Amino acid sequence: MKVSGKAILDTILRGTGLASDESGDELPLRAELFSRDQMEQHGRKLAASHQVAPGNIPDQLLSRLSENEEVLIAASDLLTAAADRSQVQPTRPFFCR
Repeated sequence: MKVSGKAILDTILRGTGLASDESGDELPLRAELFSRDQMEQHGRKLAASHQVAPGNIPDQLLSRLSENEEVLIAASDLLTAAADRSQVQPTRPFFCR
């Protein structure tokens, strides 16, 4: 399933109340944290499921990186605006326990 940058941004911002009001037909992004061993096992399973395609295929990395950059800049701008309006609480006490 391909998840758009907009869906990722909406997922990130959902907790801040800044997610877009548009409802699309995309499924929400779900996150699951893996331990080191689980991540290694998942990586091996994922790698084993891929096959090398014959011939040359177009490189999609640069376009995906560009889209990721746009999403990160938009998220940064929205979070900065929310912080300026005091809608985002500082995280330092949470991370410095």
